[in-house]
Amino acid sequence: MHCSAMEVLVPLCDLDDHNVRANAIKLLCCLTEDGDEATILEYVDQKSIETLLTIIKKTSSEEEEIASAMGIISNLPKCFQITEWLLGAGGLPVLFSFLPVSKHVDSHKNSLIENAVGAIFHFTDPTNQPSQNKAAKIGLIPVLVQLLESGTRLTKKQAALSLANFSANSLTLSRPIPKRHGFWCFSPPSEMVCPVHRGICTIETSFCLVEAGAVEPLVMVLGEPEPEVCEAALDALLTLIEGDKLQSGSKVLDEAKAIPSMVKLLSAPSPGLQEKVLTSLERIFRQVEFKQKYGASAQMPLVDLTQRGNSSTRSLAARTLAHLNVLHDQSSYF
Repeated sequence: MHCSAMEVLVPLCDLDDHNVRANAIKLLCCLTEDGDEATILEYVDQKSIETLLTIIKKTSSEEEEIASAMGIISNLPKCFQITEWLLGAGGLPVLFSFLPVSKHVDSHKNSLIENAVGAIFHFTDPTNQPSQNKAAKIGLIPVLVQLLESGTRLTKKQAALSLANFSANSLTLSRPIPKRHGFWCFSPPSEMVCPVHRGICTIETSFCLVEAGAVEPLVMVLGEPEPEVCEAALDALLTLIEGDKLQSGSKVLDEAKAIPSMVKLLSAPSPGLQEKVLTSLERIFRQVEFKQKYGASAQMPLVDLTQRGNSSTRSLAARTLAHLNVLHDQSSYF
């Protein structure tokens, strides 16, 4: 059904008849929302993307039609080819122009902004650094941080996911501190060293969440009621403790009061979110400083998970309790 519908609808998006075109775009937006990637890629090509961007740029297009066109782009498979088509057609500045420049957003613009943030996610793919560079240079990262505070829950989720993508490359892009010789060894460094990446970071060159002031807003999003929104913010924050960054990143999370919020998420209704939080807390609590500071508050939710969780979360909770030296006290629960 989806295949035949897409085959009919895609050509209609290029018509001059406004009513037919607008309805076709709305229907296509709905179809691509839950359509499979192979089917979408079969019917949506470079010309389709150029057509959608033309509609978005047209001053005569209605807001609903523009939002639907951006919704289609947002729903397209996240792959290198789509990103390159979007870049080639000048899609980055077009979509960026719909993001708000201040924290005060008209509520009737929410749908436009949600779809614009979803569409612009294509440019944040961590495997496509040239695309990330272009998005950072246009000023995307500070706007995404702002949307964590002012956006709808869906916008906050999309913004957090994009920031997670940017942050995934920060360590490799952080500039090493230049070596000093002679009397220069005793002079203060001319640039601040990033507390996480231990190099020289900037928003535009290393996409650093600390430099962008994104850590505290992401911690605030951890308090949202929807698990998928919390998980998106958590994904971004966890990029700060990946691999060798565990110690330096944990200190930054501690300063931003992220760890108490993570402990609260142990009681979240989503097993996937619980498992992700457990995996990160198990690593953080390997460090004596944080085990002593937060272990007591985490103990009861961890014990509860050993009783009520699934097999995976039970095992992770038990391992984390072992770091807290309370495993033997609660051995009957395992």
